[in-house]
Amino acid sequence: MTSLTYVKGLPTTASELNSLGFTELEMFLTAYSLVFHKASCETANHLKEVKDFNKSSWNTYVQKTYGISKRHANGVIAHAVGAVLASKSHRRVEFGQVCLSMGNFVQAFRSGFTWI
Repeated sequence: MTSLTYVKGLPTTASELNSLGFTELEMFLTAYSLVFHKASCETANHLKEVKDFNKSSWNTYVQKTYGISKRHANGVIAHAVGAVLASKSHRRVEFGQVCLSMGNFVQAFRSGFTWI
Protein backbone atom coordinates (compact mmCIF):
# COMPACT_ATOMS: atom_id res chain seq x y z
CA MET A 1 0.00 0.00 0.00
CA THR A 2 1.37 3.40 -0.94
CA SER A 3 1.46 6.28 1.48
CA LEU A 4 1.38 10.00 0.96
CA THR A 5 4.82 11.39 1.73
CA TYR A 6 4.28 15.02 0.79
CA VAL A 7 1.54 17.42 -0.16
CA LYS A 8 2.10 19.85 -2.97
CA GLY A 9 0.88 23.31 -2.01
CA LEU A 10 -1.81 24.80 -4.18
CA PRO A 11 -1.23 28.36 -5.35
CA THR A 12 -3.04 30.99 -3.26
CA THR A 13 -5.03 33.55 -5.17
CA ALA A 14 -3.93 37.16 -4.83
CA SER A 15 -7.29 38.13 -3.32
CA GLU A 16 -6.62 35.91 -0.28
CA LEU A 17 -3.25 37.52 0.47
CA ASN A 18 -2.78 40.60 2.61
CA SER A 19 -0.32 43.42 1.93
CA LEU A 20 2.50 41.35 3.47
CA GLY A 21 1.79 38.41 1.19
CA PHE A 22 0.32 36.12 3.86
CA THR A 23 -3.10 34.56 4.32
CA GLU A 24 -5.21 35.17 7.43
CA LEU A 25 -4.32 31.70 8.74
CA GLU A 26 -0.59 32.34 8.33
CA MET A 27 -0.92 35.65 10.20
CA PHE A 28 -2.87 33.96 13.00
CA LEU A 29 -0.32 31.16 13.36
CA THR A 30 2.56 33.62 13.45
CA ALA A 31 0.87 35.72 16.14
CA TYR A 32 -0.20 32.66 18.14
CA SER A 33 3.29 31.13 18.08
CA LEU A 34 4.56 34.07 20.19
CA VAL A 35 1.84 33.45 22.78
CA PHE A 36 2.55 29.71 22.80
CA HIS A 37 6.29 30.33 23.21
CA LYS A 38 5.86 32.74 26.12
CA ALA A 39 3.38 30.46 27.88
CA SER A 40 5.61 27.40 27.34
CA CYS A 41 8.69 29.16 28.74
CA GLU A 42 6.80 30.37 31.79
CA THR A 43 5.35 26.89 32.36
CA ALA A 44 8.77 25.23 32.03
CA ASN A 45 10.28 27.69 34.53
CA HIS A 46 7.38 27.05 36.90
CA LEU A 47 7.84 23.27 36.58
CA LYS A 48 11.51 23.61 37.50
CA GLU A 49 10.73 25.74 40.56
CA VAL A 50 7.92 23.76 42.22
CA LYS A 51 7.95 20.26 43.68
CA ASP A 52 4.21 19.57 43.51
CA PHE A 53 2.78 20.72 40.19
CA ASN A 54 -0.97 21.35 40.23
CA LYS A 55 -1.94 21.06 36.58
CA SER A 56 -5.52 22.23 37.07
CA SER A 57 -4.65 25.52 38.75
CA TRP A 58 -1.76 26.15 36.35
CA ASN A 59 -4.07 25.47 33.40
CA THR A 60 -6.47 28.11 34.73
CA TYR A 61 -3.59 30.54 35.24
CA VAL A 62 -2.32 30.05 31.68
CA GLN A 63 -5.83 30.48 30.24
CA LYS A 64 -6.41 33.75 32.09
CA THR A 65 -2.91 35.16 31.60
CA TYR A 66 -2.60 34.48 27.87
CA GLY A 67 -6.28 34.47 26.89
CA ILE A 68 -6.20 31.00 25.36
CA SER A 69 -8.64 28.10 25.51
CA LYS A 70 -8.43 25.14 27.87
CA ARG A 71 -7.32 22.86 25.03
CA HIS A 72 -4.50 25.21 24.04
CA ALA A 73 -3.43 25.59 27.68
CA ASN A 74 -3.27 21.79 27.96
CA GLY A 75 -1.08 21.76 24.85
CA VAL A 76 1.24 24.35 26.37
CA ILE A 77 1.53 22.34 29.58
CA ALA A 78 2.12 19.05 27.76
CA HIS A 79 4.79 20.68 25.58
CA ALA A 80 6.55 22.21 28.60
CA VAL A 81 6.41 18.98 30.64
CA GLY A 82 7.92 17.08 27.71
CA ALA A 83 10.66 19.67 27.26
CA VAL A 84 11.59 19.61 30.96
CA LEU A 85 11.62 15.81 31.16
CA ALA A 86 13.69 15.56 27.95
CA SER A 87 16.15 18.11 29.32
CA LYS A 88 16.56 16.16 32.56
CA SER A 89 17.04 12.91 30.66
CA HIS A 90 19.58 14.52 28.33
CA ARG A 91 21.56 15.87 31.28
CA ARG A 92 21.72 12.40 32.84
CA VAL A 93 23.01 10.88 29.61
CA GLU A 94 25.50 13.70 29.07
CA PHE A 95 26.76 13.44 32.64
CA GLY A 96 27.26 9.69 32.16
CA GLN A 97 29.24 10.31 28.97
CA VAL A 98 31.44 12.90 30.68
CA CYS A 99 32.10 10.53 33.59
CA LEU A 100 32.95 7.73 31.15
CA SER A 101 35.36 9.89 29.17
CA MET A 102 36.94 11.18 32.40
CA GLY A 103 37.36 7.58 33.50
CA ASN A 104 39.05 6.77 30.20
CA PHE A 105 41.29 9.82 30.56
CA VAL A 106 42.32 8.87 34.10
CA GLN A 107 43.03 5.31 32.99
CA ALA A 108 45.09 6.58 30.05
CA PHE A 109 46.92 9.04 32.32
CA ARG A 110 47.83 6.25 34.72
CA SER A 111 49.09 4.05 31.88
CA GLY A 112 51.32 6.80 30.50
CA PHE A 113 49.11 8.06 27.63
CA THR A 114 49.82 5.08 25.38
CA TRP A 115 46.77 5.85 23.26
CA ILE A 116 48.06 9.18 21.94
